[in-house]
Amino acid sequence: MRILQSLSMAVALLVIVGSGMADDVPVDCRTTDDIVFGHKDGLALTLDVLEPEKNRKGVGLILVSSGSWASRKSDVPGEESHRMRTDHWAQGLLKGGFTLFVVRHGSSPRYFVPEMIPDMNRAVRFVRSIAKNYGVDPDHLGITSGSSGGHLSLMAAMTGDDGNPESKDPIERVSSRVQCVVAWFPPTDLVNWGAPGGYSLIEFVRPGFFKRVLGEVHDIEPQLKAISPLYLVKSTAPPLLLIHGDSDKTVPLQQSEIMKAKYDELGLPVKLVVQPGGGHSAWPGIMEQYPIVWDWFDKYLK
Repeated sequence: MRILQSLSMAVALLVIVGSGMADDVPVDCRTTDDIVFGHKDGLALTLDVLEPEKNRKGVGLILVSSGSWASRKSDVPGEESHRMRTDHWAQGLLKGGFTLFVVRHGSSPRYFVPEMIPDMNRAVRFVRSIAKNYGVDPDHLGITSGSSGGHLSLMAAMTGDDGNPESKDPIERVSSRVQCVVAWFPPTDLVNWGAPGGYSLIEFVRPGFFKRVLGEVHDIEPQLKAISPLYLVKSTAPPLLLIHGDSDKTVPLQQSEIMKAKYDELGLPVKLVVQPGGGHSAWPGIMEQYPIVWDWFDKYLK
């Protein structure tokens, strides 16, 4: 029954950037909006840069804006800046002195998860190409987010490469590797969701879910493995910090536990922080978790 409850909630994958209130005075930051890092079917892929006014470290982090694999930005004047001043995702990192590149990928329902991963690779390449313009070391970039954003952060980290030196596009010649990852309550194995073969119950509680995520479904297990970070971990994978609540009914804690076990198996730097009673997206006192995040990024990026 517990697995069924977890699976039925999982399909929601709550909104990531823009949920959870910061419980302190907002950090003043300089914002550069809507920088185009690529195009998709004639549509622009954009990111925003947030630079803390004080205590800036010169360390850049890619913050993936994603909820249920959808990435949005409000056109209402002032609404977006209010969101960035009140949610823990941006504020928690700005308080640590990090420069943020808030990236929006090609969004569900128009695009499917396999199409979003190249967007994330492109975003890393682009951020690296402009990092020095914002006082950031391009050779030491981190990536972070939670839930579907955490999933895409991991997929970007596991699929990064050195770039294609023969590409006509100068951005595609740039490395898409990141040097550190922090993932909050991320999906990591869509095949064994909560239990071995757990994916089979998802379609039972939410018919059509896999078609919405994958597009055409023709061989479900290989397709799910292809978008599951667990199966892409190599000996070159970057250091990983996982944060997960043990009462998360949307993404089972098991998803972070098995990712940590895979890293441990390969002898890679990894840490899992389990929040007692923590649910999904945010919990009371979540800002108290951020010094752990700062320390992790400082250790591997400075």
